[in-house]
Amino acid sequence: MKALTTIIVLLFAGMATAQIKFSDQTFDNGMKYPVAHFSKDQTIADSMNAIIKRNLVDAEVSDFCIGDYGYFQKGNHIELHMICNCIDFAETDHRYLFFSLETGVLVPYTDLFDSKERDKALKKINELISSASDETCKAELTSNGTLDWSQMTYRLYKDGIEIHPQAGTCDNPVQIPWTEISTYLKYNFL
Repeated sequence: MKALTTIIVLLFAGMATAQIKFSDQTFDNGMKYPVAHFSKDQTIADSMNAIIKRNLVDAEVSDFCIGDYGYFQKGNHIELHMICNCIDFAETDHRYLFFSLETGVLVPYTDLFDSKERDKALKKINELISSASDETCKAELTSNGTLDWSQMTYRLYKDGIEIHPQAGTCDNPVQIPWTEISTYLKYNFL
């Protein structure tokens, strides 16, 4: 029994250390940004950190910035949301980076879906947008008829994905639960 308990503890400890983690780093101008740490493969973290830094060059050279970040992980994907409020910017800038944790590079949100099921997933998403309540971005999304992947902006949320129009100012996205699209996903555990 004692050996079984030890094995279980070691298994959970190994799983916990294989998770992506972020620590805070700060530019000289005060801007806080994330630095990735991935015990499973440091080259993945290095790739992510290089991409993060490239996406913050303008914030780093600004005289004064306030920034923060958050992230949302689903399976082997992670969405990083960085908020940049710099004196040189006209308004607060929200930057979203969607990474594959298998490669450490940016991928499109369609990477969540099995490549053989993407057409079916798009059809289902269009159906769900059409049946969404009128309080959502439905009108803006459906104004041009059936949408393709490039006409939408995606964001992860705890129960699924949010669909925003590619252009426009709609603040109430259509939310699509994982349960509605799970058969099209690349990974069943999402």
